[in-house]
Amino acid sequence: MLKDRILFGSDFPLITPDRWMKDFGEAGFKEEVKPLILKQNAMRLLKLGADSAVN
Repeated sequence: MLKDRILFGSDFPLITPDRWMKDFGEAGFKEEVKPLILKQNAMRLLKLGADSAVN
C-alpha cells in the first residue's frame, strides 16, 4: 500500500551496512518492493531517470 512512499535510510555508523541489509532481507518485504525502497523511489523523487544526465 505504501510501497511507493518508502525511502531507504540508514543508521550508519550505529548499524553497519551488512547488518542493515541482513535485517532488511528478514523484514518480510515482497521481492518486488525491495528495489523500490532501496533505489527506485529515491530516483523518482530526485528525478534521476535514465534519460537525465548526471555530471
